[in-house]
Amino acid sequence: MLSSRLEPFTYTPAEVLELEKPQGPEFLKTLNRYDLCVIGGGGLYSKFFLPLNAQVIKSIETPIVLYGIGYIRNLGDKELTDAQIESARLLNARAKLTSVRDEYTCKFLRDLGIRDVHVIGDPAIFLGSEETSQVALDKNKIKIGVNMASHYWTLYPQYLDKTIDEYVKACEFLVKRLDAEIVYLIHHSDEHHVVEVMREKKFPLKVVDTSPNPYKMKFIYGKLDLVIGMMMHSTVLAFGSGVPIVNVAYDAKNYNFMEFIGQGDKVIDVREANSKKISDLAIRTLDDSKNIKGGFKALKRELWRRQEDFLTKIKEL
Repeated sequence: MLSSRLEPFTYTPAEVLELEKPQGPEFLKTLNRYDLCVIGGGGLYSKFFLPLNAQVIKSIETPIVLYGIGYIRNLGDKELTDAQIESARLLNARAKLTSVRDEYTCKFLRDLGIRDVHVIGDPAIFLGSEETSQVALDKNKIKIGVNMASHYWTLYPQYLDKTIDEYVKACEFLVKRLDAEIVYLIHHSDEHHVVEVMREKKFPLKVVDTSPNPYKMKFIYGKLDLVIGMMMHSTVLAFGSGVPIVNVAYDAKNYNFMEFIGQGDKVIDVREANSKKISDLAIRTLDDSKNIKGGFKALKRELWRRQEDFLTKIKEL
């Protein structure tokens, strides 16, 4: 999205982890050669990345743009420490432009005294798609994509196995009730474990893993009628594809983003998730599919306008 505004355009990708540790003069000299320092990533405001190295942040002379960042806190986690909060405040104080993916993250920053915050949604909402034949879907069936968070999260040891069991029971019900086709959408390599367990339970499902090509995964999302997901990647791609969503939440970000897209009533806390809640909410969501898709379409138009406005501000720096 940015490259089309700033051609000729070249960039060098780097890990946010580089900003967490002390850096020598050569690193900072290289960084400051660029016209912009764009920092993105949905989970930057979290225990996983904060605090950043204050001296490194203060040494960045090129304009900093914070792009579509989100707040993360696993269910069961403590609040951010004072040091982590001050790091977020410093980063935003040094930035020329700040944008976030949802209203909750905006409130988090404004509570820190950061006033000029642009709520633009997650940039991945507008990810393009690339056709793939990795999986053949039955056009005559209701197609339901499922996804679970199998990378480590705070309540993972207590709830992952139970969540897999409840997903399988819910999917079995939906297959029997709706003659639905179930497709597992892998967004992280650890999810192969989930697929193995589901298959051990003799549940037939199709599997999609387009890594490292997210454009092909976006293509598959566009073919679905419903997504029952946990990963934020899954929620964002479903919304971006105009597909109704049931979300099983393991993190505050799940609630925050679903509220942002007008689907706060389609969230189930992972600690309370069971097959009946999942399947009942899935059917209710499918029944309201037309209205949900209309709402998604209207919100995407508004978010595209906000993205365009923010990109124009970047160009004007």
